[in-house]
Amino acid sequence: MDILERIIENLTSDEVRRFKILSNRFKADEEKKLLILFDAIRSGNFKDVENEVITQFYGSTDPKSKNSYYRLRNKLLSNLEKSLLFYHYNYKNSIESYSNIQLSILYRERGLYREAYYSLKKAEKMALDYDQFNVLEIIYDEMLQISAHTEVEIESIINRRKENLRKIEILRANSEILGMITQQLTRRNYSRNSKTTTVIRTMENIKNRLEEHKDIFHSPSGKIMILKAVVTILIQKSAYSELEAYVKDAFEDFEAHKLFHKDNHATRVLMRIWRINSLQKLLRLEEAETEIQALYDDLMSYGKQNFKEFAFFYYSSKVYNLKLTGDLKGAAEILEEAFSHKEVTRNEIHELYLLISRADQFFSQQMYIEAIEAIRRIRQHKGFLLVDEELRLYVHVFEIVNFYEAGEYKSAESAWRWLRKNFKALLKDEFYAHVAKFVAIVMRLNTAALEGKTVFIKSAYKNYTTQFPASEIGNNQIIPYEIYLASKVEGNQRYYEKFIGSIEQIRKSMF
Repeated sequence: MDILERIIENLTSDEVRRFKILSNRFKADEEKKLLILFDAIRSGNFKDVENEVITQFYGSTDPKSKNSYYRLRNKLLSNLEKSLLFYHYNYKNSIESYSNIQLSILYRERGLYREAYYSLKKAEKMALDYDQFNVLEIIYDEMLQISAHTEVEIESIINRRKENLRKIEILRANSEILGMITQQLTRRNYSRNSKTTTVIRTMENIKNRLEEHKDIFHSPSGKIMILKAVVTILIQKSAYSELEAYVKDAFEDFEAHKLFHKDNHATRVLMRIWRINSLQKLLRLEEAETEIQALYDDLMSYGKQNFKEFAFFYYSSKVYNLKLTGDLKGAAEILEEAFSHKEVTRNEIHELYLLISRADQFFSQQMYIEAIEAIRRIRQHKGFLLVDEELRLYVHVFEIVNFYEAGEYKSAESAWRWLRKNFKALLKDEFYAHVAKFVAIVMRLNTAALEGKTVFIKSAYKNYTTQFPASEIGNNQIIPYEIYLASKVEGNQRYYEKFIGSIEQIRKSMF
């Protein structure tokens, strides 16, 4: 898919409407072709009908016709880009400073120096509001050029430029700040029992030690930069208690200083998502549910401008929270609602993860045939080969479990042989020893069932849980292996009941 198709596919309904309004003002034959081409691309599967469109426009698909067609495509791309800039001039304030600079250059070249300076003053105000320090350097340079032709406060411009250059130098020192943050946080061995203010105190100490860079710590862009750096480190260290507390503190700081606005709304949404993930890892599910609802409200803000980008995270966290609280029916309903939104499923990887959730849902409901069919769809999905090899391993293991549960014992054996052949290196890796051990136990059960025998795995289960730590909540395994095995040890107890019981036990031990 090329850039034109990608841009058209990701247009919002308002952007489409604005483009068509502008295009319909022209009646030329070429403009009509542009709209026909636009609609053909937007309808999907354009490659299948592209030659038909060329023939419709130019009578054939010979080289001359294709040259005319590619010129048409380039014009459509150019018109789309202009339409997007025109539309967002009034809706995305960070673009406005660039637009006013362009206007000032146009005025200057026509000798309209006062008008050029007026546009630059507007650009300066917007650039200051959004910490666009590099843009301010362009603005001050233009102002100094104009000063030779009209009366301006040249000393003030020079002083403002010096101040801006100082800020640019500070921004260039970002690597120093990030280096110190990385060093301080990666040295610490966080655990869920550590005090939740540790990271907050650490960041205060770093800020005090780097007083010369205080502008970065206080500016919105600097705060966001630091926030993302800290979050990345804490996620890598699985320091979820620290992460939850830090993000909550940062969110409250942004709110208190009124730093959230339309142009950085995605950061607000991300902070919600980070906190939800942390709360779910910590099994603070009531707080997670409150935050999930707040995430939904934020996605509805500003005309749903961030819904398409982040809707998947709302639905996946909502489904998982319902599953963790024992509401399988509610989880199924929300999952189907997610599939009904094109904004959610148009991303191949997001759709793939939703399909995995659906397979897990069927498995938890003991609908094993449906789960197998869902896994088959996952394996055939065009995004499956794009995901990490680890996730693909877990999907294949999950398929074997479902074959066994469905009584398709021969299929389980066949899938196990295929897995050993195609994931040989991974299964020999010590990191995935728990996977190999788990499948070996499942295959013991499968062989016994195939031969009509009874097998007891209490000893194998005990060895497994002694040798390997408990699965982390929300990891890529799809199901916690030790909980599944425990359900087999204890008289074939229903897996999902055992899962919910284990969650409750963990929560009691944590609080």
